[in-house]
Parts: sequence; structure tokens; C-alpha cells
Amino acid sequence: MKIPFKFTFELVPGRTSRGKPVDSILTFAKKAASDRKLAALSITDNAGGNPALAPQALGYEIKSLGIKPVIHFSCKDKNRNLIESELFELARAGLDNLLVVTGDYPRSGYHGTAKPVFDLDSVHVLSIISDMNNGFLLDHNAPGGEIKLASSKFQAGCVVSPFKRTEPEQVWQYEKLKSKLRAGAGFIISQMGFDIRRFHELRLLVDLITRQSNTKPPELIGTVFLPTRKLARLILEGDVPGCTIPQRLYEKIDTEASSDDKGLMARLERGARLAAILAGIGYDGVHLSGPRLEYEHVAWLIKRTCELVPVWKSFIQEFLWTEEWPFYYFQEDQETGLASCNISERIKHPATGMPERVWFSLNQLIHDMCFEKTGALYEPMQKLSEKVIHSHSEHFYTQAEHVIKKIMYGCMACGDCTLSLMAYICPQSQCAKGLLNGPCGGSCNGWCEVWPTQKKCLYVRAYERDPAIATKTHEMLPPRDWALYLTSSWLNFYLGKSH
Repeated sequence: MKIPFKFTFELVPGRTSRGKPVDSILTFAKKAASDRKLAALSITDNAGGNPALAPQALGYEIKSLGIKPVIHFSCKDKNRNLIESELFELARAGLDNLLVVTGDYPRSGYHGTAKPVFDLDSVHVLSIISDMNNGFLLDHNAPGGEIKLASSKFQAGCVVSPFKRTEPEQVWQYEKLKSKLRAGAGFIISQMGFDIRRFHELRLLVDLITRQSNTKPPELIGTVFLPTRKLARLILEGDVPGCTIPQRLYEKIDTEASSDDKGLMARLERGARLAAILAGIGYDGVHLSGPRLEYEHVAWLIKRTCELVPVWKSFIQEFLWTEEWPFYYFQEDQETGLASCNISERIKHPATGMPERVWFSLNQLIHDMCFEKTGALYEPMQKLSEKVIHSHSEHFYTQAEHVIKKIMYGCMACGDCTLSLMAYICPQSQCAKGLLNGPCGGSCNGWCEVWPTQKKCLYVRAYERDPAIATKTHEMLPPRDWALYLTSSWLNFYLGKSH
């Protein structure tokens, strides 16, 4: 049997280091290594924000079985020093295939909810990995500074969701994808979803990015998710961050679950049909995922996919859920029902009310006057900063700035202000993860993953104030420098200490 493209499978470790959950994963891995139908096994990193066995622990064992492990590497639980240390550990062990993700917000933990870290975002981590692959040059201020370290051999990938319902969320997802590719992502795995037109949009977008940047195309792998009825219900109710499922599909899964096999064969057949379509529209592979799946189920699905690829077009209508999507990134191809190469028209004006527009315009005016070199107050403010720094007035100047900005923006005194790049919304106080280079994938219908129905995603709010903000070309914003914490961002700006 000739397999038309690459298949991988996702393993989800539990909150234990041994016992039946771990034994089941290793049994699956042994069968996969022997059968050779799967190209790799990916291992999640504290999925859902809950503690679990670290992926590298299983990675060592799975690699020894003769099948490639892909380590999920998230930002949520590690500061930048631990991130670098773990990358050295992975490089030392030859665990070179990484899927870099922001990570779900921490939930349950020992004696309560864990402290979220998010010191770096996924763009930063991809950038570190690229630097390590090129031979990391130590900063001259660091111990052993100016030394170039040995090059690593990481193959790093990223995740993107083509399944966002609102325009701001979807545009931001794709703009952040561009940042991830610029930072060095060599492959892309889609978020789970079921609408083939949205999958096709992602395929067209990656092709467009590749043509425009004249770069080597990354591998594009589509996630084929096979949920049980219970899990499908949780997704429908919004309890799984960043994931969606069509109402009509849930109803179908609910009906199928009353069969003798609890709907198992129905979901395997559905997965095979979706995988066949992904092969037909040009994906490089399929990432299989879902609970309660034995290796024999996965092997059957792969075999069935190969049988269905020649007739993939006959299944397209089964995977179109147009009622779910008020916005598409690309216009429809009337002949196939898939996406065309024509980008959809964007909204012309911000979707905010008059007070928001006035507030944004006022902030823009003040910023241009004070922080642009052509502004009327730029030179006086710079001269004032030179007089204030290291004087008795510095403390009072700093406190006055913090009070003003705390009232206006909820300032967290980071000392390196990015308000002008975020439509004057503070990412430190208004984003639960403090992200600087685009949103995470956890939002749903515009709402923040952490505060659903209570607080909109910062990046959605910024887009509504200024739709052009997502597509403005800028370099990667560096991570927050904690040496500047509780100092004056105004002084740091005028004296050249900020980003």
C-alpha cells in the first residue's frame, strides 16, 4: 500500500510517571514503530494547562523504539532561562523535532491554580531556536560573552488556526503565522477543525506567503481530530480553548454515539474522508488526534484514507459548514465550494463606537507630538529626561508616569511601553498571557481564553480600533526586559534604553 502523504499522531501524557496511562502510550508507540505507517508521534506539553508527564521524558523512550518523536514546546510554564536550558537538553538528547506553541493558560495544579509565566511568546522561542541552529553568540555581558556556541539541528514548527469565526481573530492568526515563518518555523500544523473550505484557505495562504517572500515552502499538516461525544460536547460549549465544532456535526456525533460501538467506526470513516480531502487539496500530511484510539484504529484509518484519495472530491459537501462562519479570508470558489484565490474585502472602518474612536485619535495625537522626532514636544521631553535621570526628581517623575498610565491604561510598570503598537491597549495588563507579537490561539468568538464572555482578546480590541494594525509590517518585538521593571518608560525611551 502506497501512503499518499505523511501521517503523524498526537499522544497526550497524563498526570503520572508510570502505570497504565504510560504503558498504553508506549504500547501504541511500539506498534507504530513496527508498522511504519506513522512518520512521527507528537507529545503534548501539559495539555489544557494541567500538569502532566513532561514530553521529553516520553520522547527519550519513543526515540529508542525507532520512531520519530515531536516534542510540543510551550511557553506557559517556563521563563527564558529555563527555555534555553531545556533546548540544550533536547539538543543533547537528539530530540530535534519541536512543535512550538504558546500553550494553554494554566488551570488546576498542586494546591490551586499555577502561576502563568509566558516570559516569551512562540515567535520569540522560534527565534531562539533559529539562533541556536546558526550557532548562538553569547551577549558580551554574559559569562563567557562573545563566544559562539555549537550549532544545534532543530526542526521547529508552529501551529495556526484557520477556524476563527470573527475577522479580527482570523486576520491576526494569519499575520502571526507570517511572523512565525520569518522567525524560522519549518512546518505548520493546523488547529483542529472540520470545515474543508477553511483548511483550503490555509493552504492557499501558505502558498501566497511563500510566493511573496520567495522562500522555501514549509510543510503544511492538517489536524484530523476524532472526538468522542463527551469531548465534542465540551468543545461545543467552549470548554476547550481555541477549538470549535459545528452544531450540525455535534448532533451527528451525538446520534452516532448510540450505536453498539459508541460511534467509533463513524468517526474513523469521517476522519479518513477528511484526510483524503486534505491530500487532494495539497496538504503535505495529516496530524491525527483524538481520545480512546488504539493503534489498530489509526492503521485502519490510514489504509482507508489511501483507498479514498482518488475520489476525494465526492466528499467535499460533507465538510462544508457555511452557517458557522460569518467571515472567510478568501472568497468562495463557486464551482467547488472551496476557497478561491481572491482575498475577501475587509471592513472599512473600526467596529467601535464614537468614544473609542475619539480616545484612539487623542492618544495618537499625543503620541505623535511627544514620541515622534518631528513632534512639537519631542525635543523638550528629551531634554527634560536628560536633566531628570539620576537626579532627585527621577523618583517623582517615574511615580507620576505610573499613576497617569495606571489610571488610563492599567499600566504594570514594565518600563518598555508598547502602547503605540497596540492601538493604545496595554498588553501587560490587558492580555492574560502578556503577548507582544500577536494573539494566542485560545480566543473564541473574540473573547479571551481566560475571561470568556467577560473580556475581549486584546488583539481583537486593537483591530477594532485600527484594522490596519494587524497588517503593519514591523520587526519582532523583543521580550520584556525585566531590568526595566518599575522604571520610567518615558525616560527609557528618550535615553535609548527601550526597544
